[in-house]
Amino acid sequence: MDDLKKHTTKDGSLSLYSLFYEEGFHDKDGALRESTAKYLLPAQLEQFSNTEKIVILDVCMGLGYNTGCILEKLIQSNIKIEWHGLEIDQRPLKLALNEKTFQRIWSPKILHFFNCINKSGKWSEGFNEGTIHWGDARQKIYEIQDYIRFDLILLDPFSPQKCPELWSEEFISLLTKRLSFEGRLITYSTAASIRASFIRAGLKIYSIVPSVDDQNKWSAGTVAMRKGIERPFISKNCQFKDLSTREVEHLATRSSIPYRDPTGRGNSKEIISTRELEQSKSQLKYTSSWRKRWNTAQKQ
Repeated sequence: MDDLKKHTTKDGSLSLYSLFYEEGFHDKDGALRESTAKYLLPAQLEQFSNTEKIVILDVCMGLGYNTGCILEKLIQSNIKIEWHGLEIDQRPLKLALNEKTFQRIWSPKILHFFNCINKSGKWSEGFNEGTIHWGDARQKIYEIQDYIRFDLILLDPFSPQKCPELWSEEFISLLTKRLSFEGRLITYSTAASIRASFIRAGLKIYSIVPSVDDQNKWSAGTVAMRKGIERPFISKNCQFKDLSTREVEHLATRSSIPYRDPTGRGNSKEIISTRELEQSKSQLKYTSSWRKRWNTAQKQ
C-alpha cells in the first residue's frame, strides 16, 4: 500500500491519498461529508418511496462512502435493492475495513455489506443483492446484463485530468444507455467536458448546490437525467438547480471538448494528448477569457 496514504479528514472520517494519481479520494473537509452532500442528498431517495425496487451502479467504489450513505437510508425501507459496483482496486475497501474510525461510521448492516463485498464480491440479505465487478470499468461494465437499467449511477473516479479513461465520451455513452428513464447519474465533477458529454448523450443536466460552508464555490457537482425536473420541484428541494449563466457559458469554451477513447482501452496519456490537439484546433472561445470575465465579475 505504499502508494496509498491514510489520513483523517476534517469531519473525522478516514480517507486516502493516491501517490500514483497525485490526488486525494475525497475533499479534505470530510469524506463522509462529501458523499452526503454530493451523492446522497442529490439522489433525493424520497422519490423512490413508492418504488418496489431500486437498482444502483457505483462507478469507482473506492472506500465505499457513496454507496454506504445511500444504503444506510434505503435499507431502512421496504424497497428491494440491486447494487453493482465497478472498481479496479480492491485495496481501499480492505484498508478501510481494518480502521476503527471507518467501522464506527456504519451500522452493522452496512458493515456486513462491505465485508461481503470485500471477501466474496457478493452480498445478499433478504430480497437485497449486490455484486462488485473488480477490474477496468470500461470492460467490466459488460459483465452486467444488458437489460438492467440503473435508477442511480454514482460516478466518482479520480478527476478527468488524472483518470480520463472513465470520463470519455464513449464511457459516458455506455453509462447513459444503462440509465432508467427516471434515473439519475450523479457526479462531483463540474468540468465542461463532462457536462457537454452528458448533453450530447441526450441527458438534461443540473448543478448541485454547494453546502452552506461552501458558498464560495459556484457548483458542487452535476446531476444528469433523461427526464427533466419541473422547476417548482427544483426550487422546493434546493439540492440542485438549473445551470447558471456562468456555467452555460463554460460549455461554449474549449474546455467543453470531450475526452475520447473510441477503443475503450486507451491510456490516460493518449486520451489527454488527443484532446489537447483537438482543443488547439478548435474555434471555440478560450477558457481563459471565460475565467477572466467571471473572476472580474466576482470582484465587482
